[in-house]
Amino acid sequence: MRINHKFLTVNPQQNILNWDNRFYTENVILKNVDIYKPEIMFLGTFNPELQNNHADFFYGRNFFWTAFKNLFSPRQEIINEERLTFNPYNPTLEEIFELCIRLKLTFSDLVNSIFDEQDNNNILVKQNKEYTSFRNIEYNPIKDGDLEKLNRINKVNWNTRNIITFLNNNRQIRKIYLTRSNNLCWQTQINQIIQALPEIDIIPIYTPSAQGGALHQQTGIYGNGKMIPLLRHWTQNNGNNGNLNHNNWLTNNGVNINNF
Repeated sequence: MRINHKFLTVNPQQNILNWDNRFYTENVILKNVDIYKPEIMFLGTFNPELQNNHADFFYGRNFFWTAFKNLFSPRQEIINEERLTFNPYNPTLEEIFELCIRLKLTFSDLVNSIFDEQDNNNILVKQNKEYTSFRNIEYNPIKDGDLEKLNRINKVNWNTRNIITFLNNNRQIRKIYLTRSNNLCWQTQINQIIQALPEIDIIPIYTPSAQGGALHQQTGIYGNGKMIPLLRHWTQNNGNNGNLNHNNWLTNNGVNINNF
């Protein structure tokens, strides 16, 4: 049984996710109907179509959209939690689409599915759990580390060629923010994009899940909450990751990076 990306195909005419029907996806790539031509892509890893995955948009499960609301919607109080912790979700889908239009954003992920139909007898999908069992070994397809393990046994179906085709058809995109470190199996895929489109700048940024090993001790990211350290990484980081303000993108869009 193939486990697809949750947003592998979102049909604007038969939309069960309550999206603005001018937005849709093909091959895990956000597209729109004659609203704008995207200029910036955010590129992630995988968002599996599992029962417990309540995300209704790209990066719906982590701090990405609350962080973006903090950045681009001037407010005195910072939202510190992940989007799905709020009821209703905060920011709303309407606010998300407004940001996509304002900032000319598109989104994609490097994995469009895992496993294949011939694997049916070897897969057990755990109900209400994030993990699956393949040949009696458990994998969590939300975790990049487990996707790396699945790639070693050739059970990852990459989306890289579709992304390259889209970028070739949208030459106005010159910047990709990769929302993880560019290493391991991910680096192999990124290198394919670089080889096909060397003029595009691909910048790894600190993960919007706000995980990061040794960086936690350096920034106090757990002890003092995750949002402010995440925003500092995104606006001012000059270490192992890049930041979002290359060519003054943030400041040109009204963000005061010194607020964080």
